Amino acid sequence: MRKLLVISLNLMVVGSVLAIAFDRVGPVLGYGYGYGACTAERPNELTAEYVNNDRRIQFSWSAIEFEDWEDGTATYNLQVRKTDATLLQEYTGLTGTTKTISASGLQTNLVYKFRVKATASDDEETDWSLYKAFRTLPNEPTQLRIRKLSDSSAYISWKNIVRSKKLRYYQMTVKRGEHVVFSKRIKLGLRHNRTGATVTGLKTNVRYRVKVRAVARATSKSEFAKKYFRL
Repeated sequence: MRKLLVISLNLMVVGSVLAIAFDRVGPVLGYGYGYGACTAERPNELTAEYVNNDRRIQFSWSAIEFEDWEDGTATYNLQVRKTDATLLQEYTGLTGTTKTISASGLQTNLVYKFRVKATASDDEETDWSLYKAFRTLPNEPTQLRIRKLSDSSAYISWKNIVRSKKLRYYQMTVKRGEHVVFSKRIKLGLRHNRTGATVTGLKTNVRYRVKVRAVARATSKSEFAKKYFRL
């Protein structure tokens, strides 16, 4: 009888210890007292695009709802990183599914990546989204100059933009009104401070407009540098 009493007491102690342990560990593991594993998928459909005449970058992602809470809405954390994972910018407590930042805060013509996670009102969190990579646009060429060579030709040049080694070519177009008189891809002048090309077939006392922009790829082009001139 005494042995049975001791065994019963031991079982009660073990049960109490297990109950305390489960009370403390259960919520961490996602069990007990109404706590559960995260019921929301991580954000997806991530995009990054230029807006406001390419002066700002808008990030967007899918909306997340937490099913196990009456207030299923979420806030979001956004991280922008270099490709080597160095954190550049972080935004917390975002209430919408978009965030717009100034493009001037990032270097031109470089690849970056960003990711997003959602947080519920009880601090329950989703996993971070997969990274989405994006490339910033090149700067537009500067110091556009026109040097008359003859009554029918001119040499048009510009200063090479920063990080020009990342570019593919410059696109130059010369128009008379709406008529294109010259259009060409110009090789990068990496060995010189300036790049340019000679345009022939021009006429004196006629107003022309030249446009030049830098191109890194089909979806990564700078704004046009523009200038009017007459011979």
